[in-house]
Amino acid sequence: MALTLNPSPLVLATPTVTTLTNQHKAKTTPKDSPSIGSLKNCKTLNELKQPHCHILKQGLGHKPSYISKVVCTCAQMGTFESLTYAQKAFDYYIKDNETSATLFMYNSLIRGYSCIGLGVEAISLYVELAGFGILPDKFTFPFVLNACTKSSAFGEGVQVHGAIVKMGFDRDVFVENCLINFYGECGDIVDGRRVFDEMSERNVVSWTSLICACARRDLPKEAVYLFFEMVEEGIKPNSVTMVCVISACAKLQNLELGDRVCAYIDELGMKANALMVNALVDMYMKCGAVDTAKQLFGECKDRNLVLCNTIMSNYVRLGLAREALAILDEMLLHGPRPDRVTMLSAVSASAQLGDLLCGRMCHGYVLRNGLEGWDSICNTMIDMYMKCGKQEMACRIFDHMSNKTVVSWNSLIAGLIKNGDVESAREVFSEMPGRDHISWNTMLGGLTQENMFEEAMELFRVMLSERIKVDRVTMVGVASACGYLGALDLAKWIYAYIEKNGIHCDMQLATALVDMFARCGDPQRAMQVFRRMEKRDVSAWTAAIGAMAMEGNGEQAVELFNEMLRQGIKPDSIVFVGVLTACSHGGLVNQGWHLFRSMTDIHGVSPQIVHYGCMVDLLGRAGLLGEALDLIKSMPVEPNDVIWGSLLAACQKHQNVDIAAYAAERITELDPEKSGVHVLLSNIYASAGKWTNVARVRLQMKEQGIRKLPGSSSIEVNGKVHEFTSGDESHPEMNNISSMLREMNCRLRDAGYVPDLTNVLLDVDEQEKKYLLSHHSEKLAMAFGLISTSKTMPIRVVKNLRLCCDCHSFAKLVSKVYDREIIVRDNNRFHFFRQGSCSCSDFW
Repeated sequence: MALTLNPSPLVLATPTVTTLTNQHKAKTTPKDSPSIGSLKNCKTLNELKQPHCHILKQGLGHKPSYISKVVCTCAQMGTFESLTYAQKAFDYYIKDNETSATLFMYNSLIRGYSCIGLGVEAISLYVELAGFGILPDKFTFPFVLNACTKSSAFGEGVQVHGAIVKMGFDRDVFVENCLINFYGECGDIVDGRRVFDEMSERNVVSWTSLICACARRDLPKEAVYLFFEMVEEGIKPNSVTMVCVISACAKLQNLELGDRVCAYIDELGMKANALMVNALVDMYMKCGAVDTAKQLFGECKDRNLVLCNTIMSNYVRLGLAREALAILDEMLLHGPRPDRVTMLSAVSASAQLGDLLCGRMCHGYVLRNGLEGWDSICNTMIDMYMKCGKQEMACRIFDHMSNKTVVSWNSLIAGLIKNGDVESAREVFSEMPGRDHISWNTMLGGLTQENMFEEAMELFRVMLSERIKVDRVTMVGVASACGYLGALDLAKWIYAYIEKNGIHCDMQLATALVDMFARCGDPQRAMQVFRRMEKRDVSAWTAAIGAMAMEGNGEQAVELFNEMLRQGIKPDSIVFVGVLTACSHGGLVNQGWHLFRSMTDIHGVSPQIVHYGCMVDLLGRAGLLGEALDLIKSMPVEPNDVIWGSLLAACQKHQNVDIAAYAAERITELDPEKSGVHVLLSNIYASAGKWTNVARVRLQMKEQGIRKLPGSSSIEVNGKVHEFTSGDESHPEMNNISSMLREMNCRLRDAGYVPDLTNVLLDVDEQEKKYLLSHHSEKLAMAFGLISTSKTMPIRVVKNLRLCCDCHSFAKLVSKVYDREIIVRDNNRFHFFRQGSCSCSDFW
């Protein structure tokens, strides 16, 4: 609680009446009266009460020397009870003597209250002192400043600073050091530095106070700079200095700088105390030098609780959960006794491992030791049980919490989302008594994770309307949802919103933006964002390579991969999926084989089934169906239905009925209920004109209740999405669309277009085939785009199925005849049609 002071006493003009008792004048003590020394030797309140009672019985309660020693001794004991006793003795003295107390009494009480954290009471005494016209001395101000610091009474502290200057104590190094500490702890580094710069004399405490202030207030670079400046000026650091500057190096995660700082410990011959060892272990862990931290921890003979907690929390942060639990086992066997901080790390480690048994053991320890009352413990246990699949237990802990904080609600929502129970998460979210921006971010991320992209975007709109804080995490989820929706206009707005509102675009958000623009069919903007990134990790390079893959620019994707290697970025299994997919979309068979073999031979990455799938897709698209089948048979693991599905899709394009039938049999063995295989096999038979086989497959589909997914395409015009289904004529603009289709067919026929009737998978006459072919959903969408948009705008179509070869040829000619860029995103990739050619180079 902040205490508002009356400014007038703090101005401290020369008092008109001051009843100060001379504390240094010799006193005559009555015979058999207790000595002041006997009071000084008291260590507990009970020890003090007896001689104090004797003083009162002897009628010496009015003597300032005795009461001063009582108050001073109580204050030095530093307990709430001793300060209460001192205050009563102090009040009794003033009432009994009808006079003001001495400055020494006030200083003792102010110091005592400040030491036990009762800053408001200490400041009140200072105001009272000033009101009585008693002039504070150089001991008063440090005690009052300490009280202002502990009670966050910044305004009162500034007034005290004014009194210090007025009374001429601003040149006292002890007072100045307290001012630096006050400003630093209150977060005002600028004023703290001003006091420091104006000092005529600085000692190690001056430097340490400012260094610690910078280190604690997220100015670690300044803290380290001050340390080196201090050493250059010949000031020898103490252990507190070293702890603060080592902590600053930990925040910077700069191992080289940390080693330079630590070299001073050896040069100065300083013996590392427990606090220094703890800071060193934390610094090395945060800088990634885990082995060095382990060695320091192992060599420490006095492993206190703080040190054990430090290494455990860092192990958990680094994902080394087993190592964290090993520390817990050692603590349980040899000490020190684990506390709530220990158990936070232990429960988190159990959650990381998904180790339910260990998590339950930790839960038992929490209950036996009465730690379940801590909100943080319960929140961590909710997370642990959720990750271990015990949702009911997590909800039970939540229900029994007496104090459900917003973190508790957030933990429950996050757990429900991780378990895929989005509906329950939404119910909990709506019931929350108060939500913070983390609640909204968690819910938005969960909707995106569960592919509920429209719902995620709607939640984002609600956040904006309710003026909820939007941060970097929010925009990562929004960018991801937008990318999957393929809404380019929305993507542009999101990027502009981030820049306009100054949202920090770190590596994660920039990577999400690259992926968003790539999925929305704007690889140029994706690469612009990528090139602007100051730092790029393997995920950023993967997103850029994926952008080139979607465009069909396999050569550029391979060049990006090689550039990544030149910059020293180690490839992982995911980036190989991206670059192999790019080779597949670009028809780069030789480069694909080289990259696939280099995984094991050069980069030490073992190919997984997804990489074999990329290679099967690459070979299949290139018409090398025999090689693709041989690769499948040589796989070290059993091929799954996705592998066989890639081969089956390639068989459709290259009309290989025999291998298609073989692949279809394998898929049926692995997943008898998979509907897509029947549809694809039926289409392959239809393309080959084997109508008897088509009838047999379609009869099987009917008997199994399998329905073919109709082809549908959508196009966004003026913010509204229009959807078309093949053969459907229900759109309100159908008359104009039909007229445009007739015009398109005439102009394209004159340009050399011949319908590819093999793409009609029904046994009907040629005229009917032409009609069905002309009413494919993507053609309807293109026609609508031509009549509804200006001639300079690209036409963007999203299709739910793979683009057929006839529609592909049709779109190429439309882009040339009508001089329009046409972008089609099917269920496999993007096709950019410009002036009669496609970005896929007819390799799709």
